[in-house]
Amino acid sequence: MSLSTIEEIEAFARRLADGETTEPLSTDGEGALASISASLNKIASAAKRGPDDDALFARGPVVVFRWRNIEGWPVEFVSTNVEGLTGYPVEEFSSDARPYASLIEPQDLARVTQEVADNSGGTTAWFEHQPYRIRHRDGRTLWVYDYTVILRDEGGAPTHFYGYIMDMTERVANDELIQRQAEVIVNLGAPVLQVWDGVVAVPLVGLLDNERAAVVTDALLGRVSRGATSTAILDLTGVDMIDTSTAHHLGKMIRAVGLLGCECVISGMSASVAQIVVGLDIDFRDYRIYRTLAAALSSVVKARAR
Repeated sequence: MSLSTIEEIEAFARRLADGETTEPLSTDGEGALASISASLNKIASAAKRGPDDDALFARGPVVVFRWRNIEGWPVEFVSTNVEGLTGYPVEEFSSDARPYASLIEPQDLARVTQEVADNSGGTTAWFEHQPYRIRHRDGRTLWVYDYTVILRDEGGAPTHFYGYIMDMTERVANDELIQRQAEVIVNLGAPVLQVWDGVVAVPLVGLLDNERAAVVTDALLGRVSRGATSTAILDLTGVDMIDTSTAHHLGKMIRAVGLLGCECVISGMSASVAQIVVGLDIDFRDYRIYRTLAAALSSVVKARAR
């Protein structure tokens, strides 16, 4: 074999030691150099395959990528379960036909790129991306969680990234649903329902924080101040938990309404809420409390009839 082939082998070995990728060496012919070339190709192939424990990720939800730290983040290695996440086979990534950046939604790419840049400086060993979107082969948009490990050279410059990627689309959807539900609860404001002559009911749902307590109190005081309301039933059926702050808001609401000559009674306190109230050492003994709204209304109506 020629001297140029020996130089190619030396350059290949140097790039392999530096963690760089290169085209396989030619193994044509026979002899020691052909054998060395074949052995080096095997070593490079094994290095490109990634972690020895790749089998751990072959069927699980976490997809492992290794990217080079150059534009587009070409993929050097990806675990075999990548097709389940992206719709693209391993071969499409390992051939450099599809760099990782091509999967990321354009609206999120700038942010993801900036997060990489922000964490590449210094000595950061790993970081978590904020959830971002990728485009599946079939056109679907998926939200992913990305935990990234940075590989650095002897000078501290990042050369590669290991990304541990997991589909979190369902979780994001659930979080958005919870947020929408919370907004609906807040937007309900303070429905003050006329349930009997001179009797109103205020169904409380969710957490009664400072903002909602102010809205409920203003609505109830406005109704009572217009006259003809002698009793207000505060219904806690939709309240799953209560804390000291919530109890404080209830107490202030009841006292404020009482100053206008309207009695407040409480209904719908669940066993779990009652246990919390006892544990917080909150004194509700001065208030009339009923298990259900129906029981409270019945008692109030009977008392007015006497």
